[in-house]
Amino acid sequence: MLQVTPFSFSCKTQVHFGENASQRLLDNLPVTTQNIVLIKGVSDRASAPVRAVLSHAGLAYETQICGSEPSIDSINALWLALKDRQVDCIIACGGGSVLDTGKALRLALLKGAPLDDRDFTIDHNDAEQMPLIVLPTTAGTGSEVTANAVLSSETKHSKISLRGQGLVPSVAIVDPALMRAAPKSVTLYAGLDAVVQNIEAYTSAFATPFSRALAQPAIHSTLSALRAVIDDDRQDAWAQLAWGSLSSGVALANGGLGAVHGLAAVLGGVYDAPHGALCGRLLIPVMTANLASSASTPAIQRDIELCLNIISDIFTPIDPAQKLSGLEAWLDAQSLPRLAHWGITADRIDILATAAATASSSLKNPVKLTPAELAKVLNDGL
Repeated sequence: MLQVTPFSFSCKTQVHFGENASQRLLDNLPVTTQNIVLIKGVSDRASAPVRAVLSHAGLAYETQICGSEPSIDSINALWLALKDRQVDCIIACGGGSVLDTGKALRLALLKGAPLDDRDFTIDHNDAEQMPLIVLPTTAGTGSEVTANAVLSSETKHSKISLRGQGLVPSVAIVDPALMRAAPKSVTLYAGLDAVVQNIEAYTSAFATPFSRALAQPAIHSTLSALRAVIDDDRQDAWAQLAWGSLSSGVALANGGLGAVHGLAAVLGGVYDAPHGALCGRLLIPVMTANLASSASTPAIQRDIELCLNIISDIFTPIDPAQKLSGLEAWLDAQSLPRLAHWGITADRIDILATAAATASSSLKNPVKLTPAELAKVLNDGL
């Protein structure tokens, strides 16, 4: 008989999913809303449908641009510009960086003070005083349903994750139509992040029956959709890719991640490298290290082998003895940069590996990888 261990799960965000779901934006605005802050990326194209909905309804809004991955300093600059104004609602329309900016900005405005590199807890009910509506324009991070925001810390020279239920968006509108304007490289990096998140949420030491049931089928569907979009420009695959991103967000929020994200957090805080590109390049060496670890139990081995079989089903191995060789060849064919491209050098690897060993995501890896094992992962990714 199947043994179901006790667990809890959470998803406080009201989610609307589907083609042209962004047209439901007005239905989710509080009726008294007058003062809207719209956070968007540099490009106008992805957010154009959302801005059109607001303008057609005669709603005024102030636009704030998120031009790069957010930092504590960039959030505090936004807070300084808005702290003396009445803000009724924040709408964040963009990729993961834009969504995390919206989440962190709401936290600062409700806190009434600038952020620093410590975590803050604001109750979800208190956060609802200022509704946050998010509309992702990339299929990747799953930030639309998570209780954290990843920011760079200039003082720590690393990325930190602010955590708390007050960071959970009020409403997430996941519309595949908003994602099609993304450049191919952005789609690739974001999609790889979603794939890795589903794999790590499934194999995490903190995984639950709920997170595993959500993540396991999404590994195949997300990876196959990503290939269909990248290789064949399959428009019908976008909904599947968007679902893979959303499911990965719910799964990681309830089951944790692993060493890929532990390493990516450390590297991303030191080097100017896109998070998804790092995750995509680190996935294969981390899975190899997990499988080879002396701490890998039969149950862990089965989980990893299941993931390997899914990957090899989508990407036929070049070397029959190496199930991930097909995926690696495909990543190389997409010109996914190796770690050295971002300025990572061999002489820094031991320091980076030591820092990554204690990263929160690394502590949830299915096996505890030592700094030496993580150093090998980094060397393999150079």
